[in-house]
Amino acid sequence: MLKILLNNRFIGGAILLNTLITILLTFNTPVNGLLEIADHLITILFLTEIIYKIHTYKKDFFKDATNVFDMILILVASIPLFLILLGKHPTDLNYILLLRIFKLFKFIRFGKFIPNFKKLLKDFNRALKASISLILGALIMLIIISTILTYIFKESYPSLFGNPFESAYTVFRMLTVEGWYEIPDLMSEGIPYISSVMIRLFFSIFVFVGGMLGMSFVTSLIVDELASDNNDELISHVKQLESKIDELHEMNKKLMDKLK
Repeated sequence: MLKILLNNRFIGGAILLNTLITILLTFNTPVNGLLEIADHLITILFLTEIIYKIHTYKKDFFKDATNVFDMILILVASIPLFLILLGKHPTDLNYILLLRIFKLFKFIRFGKFIPNFKKLLKDFNRALKASISLILGALIMLIIISTILTYIFKESYPSLFGNPFESAYTVFRMLTVEGWYEIPDLMSEGIPYISSVMIRLFFSIFVFVGGMLGMSFVTSLIVDELASDNNDELISHVKQLESKIDELHEMNKKLMDKLK
């Protein structure tokens, strides 16, 4: 009977049902109690699936990254259920109940029905690797810039640049571009005209260089990283063609020798 847990259609139906229940639980309906019970039953079903798969496949289970990913998701999503079984109902700890939404990520299984889904994941992985170095570089620059701005504006504008953390948040707000002009306008109130012009000019240049040019650099780097994958494949195909041409040339040479 437990073999049905290895049936992709059955588990796929359970994932769809879980998604529907999770969405319905966001509404306050008279049947929320029943939905809660159904949600816990599906969690138990997914836990049983993981245990049965480990029992069936043994060490091979952990060789599949998808299985490991599923196991982690279900273990995290099962924390509220474990607390309830221990008699510690987390009704006052809504953030713990939120852990059950991790089961929604099982919906990624349906990605196999999307054309070129594996290539999409591969491209995402390459873009993510390229983004890590960019994020670290941006974080270092943010720390440096925030510290400098704290020294410059700490006394005059403590609410915006009182310490490096507040400065970092102010810089982040400005680099999102949305409403970036509000901070310089606020700083320019009640000060001499020349000083207000200098502040507006300084932050205009800062947002232009850090925002527009920075985003262009990030975009171009990620595009280049993704394009390099296609270049690698092209080079590989060229090498294969060269190898086949060499083989044909050698065969042709041997044939000519025999004819002579």
